Amino acid sequence: MSMVQDPKNWPEAEYRKCVQETFSVIASQFEEVDPDQAECDLAFGVLTISFPNRTKIILSAQPSVRQLWVAMAAKGTAVHFNYDHERKQWIDDKGRGVELMGLMNQVLQESAGIQLWQKK
Repeated sequence: MSMVQDPKNWPEAEYRKCVQETFSVIASQFEEVDPDQAECDLAFGVLTISFPNRTKIILSAQPSVRQLWVAMAAKGTAVHFNYDHERKQWIDDKGRGVELMGLMNQVLQESAGIQLWQKK
């Protein structure tokens, strides 16, 4: 069973540290990616992945609800993630079992043919 912590019980400093670690993991994966395929930029608490066709994936922290939001305008969709402390993963808040890194891998593969994380 998953353990999503009530936002009121998760100190903001710990939440922000978790978000920053997540952003750092994602950004580090782009060090070897050709900028002609995709670029990753982290600024002001927002991580933006840009593609040559001008589409973007935007990840942003939502401290008031202790979530991480991912917006994919080209797909016309956004996914909100809660952190599952037991699994140590960001999982969608709609109960579909969508995991952040899996979603990122799928979208990057579809958008630019980039495979950053190997499926387990």
